[in-house]
Amino acid sequence: MKISKTGMRAGRTALLGLLMLGVAAVMGGCKSTPAPVEKAPATTSTLRLDPTDPVPRDEPLNPTANKWYGANGRLYRPITDDREFNERGKATVIATDMEGKTTASGEPYSASGMTAAHSILPIPSYARVTDLRTGRSAVVRVNDRGAYDRDETIAISPAVAQKIGLARNDEVQVERITSAQIAAMPSSQNAASAPSPVAPSPAPPPPVAVAAPQAMPPPPEAKPLPPPEPVVAPAPAVAPPPAAPVAAAAPAPVAAAAVAPAAAPAPAPRAAAAPPPARPPAQSAATGRWSVQVAAFVTSGMAESTRTRVAQQLARDAPNLPEADRTPRVERHGNRSYVLVGDFADRDSAEALAGRLRAALRQDVVVERH
Repeated sequence: MKISKTGMRAGRTALLGLLMLGVAAVMGGCKSTPAPVEKAPATTSTLRLDPTDPVPRDEPLNPTANKWYGANGRLYRPITDDREFNERGKATVIATDMEGKTTASGEPYSASGMTAAHSILPIPSYARVTDLRTGRSAVVRVNDRGAYDRDETIAISPAVAQKIGLARNDEVQVERITSAQIAAMPSSQNAASAPSPVAPSPAPPPPVAVAAPQAMPPPPEAKPLPPPEPVVAPAPAVAPPPAAPVAAAAPAPVAAAAVAPAAAPAPAPRAAAAPPPARPPAQSAATGRWSVQVAAFVTSGMAESTRTRVAQQLARDAPNLPEADRTPRVERHGNRSYVLVGDFADRDSAEALAGRLRAALRQDVVVERH
């Protein structure tokens, strides 16, 4: 079929006209005024504070309580930056017999304070603890280390447990309050401008946390050392030099096999003077029962001297414990002598005793099956 030249020209003219109309429409649209863009509102804190909660403050970290450490055979790396932290698990209540004992921050523990112990949260720092059964929550100040069981997330004071309505098997949610959230709180500005009104209630612990860490950590280690002096008194040959018991007992809280050979010559005389283990500990090894291991040494002399020191310290600082749970013994397995406390058929009972011994001895202990 043939198409005339006139028809082709008419078609091209019509197509060109349509293209020009489209370009004009696009140009007209470009000249329209763009809609104004609204700016996002400034970030504000979503923290809900109860009048009975401590007011979170951005405090400097304790120089000694945030180092890596080991407990129950595991290595813990405390958080030292401002990251968010959320964790869910069981909550335990700190025993009331810990009243007045020194915490990891260097502050004395108070059962009436809104405080808590955690394995890795910074010291000091603040967190919100919510009981998932009751829905009630409280802000706590983390000033101690603890809650090392695998299903536990935090240990709280009785005052906190009462406020959130904690029951034995309740699960809790722990949410860290970061420095950025504290800075966004309106009350933080008031606390910074007028520190005196805030100081009477929540302020007593923080000053200790800031100033005392450099001086306080040594006393917890030095405090258990004086008890060895009464041990030396009954032995006339060892009593005159007062430095000997301190040198021999100093490694005991650390309880390392490498330390034992160097200290072996000093405790040897006291091994003879100390009363021999009246009850052979073979029962635990024969039945495969659970015990709490306080220390292990290559030499039996160091083990005996440590046993005597631990017995005296538990008699003084943990008199409420049953006699069987505060009477250490020495067992020899292989080439090591172990200082053990307790004899249980299940691990849970041994773990419960281990928690009380850590508080009384101010050192880490390990639950072992012998």
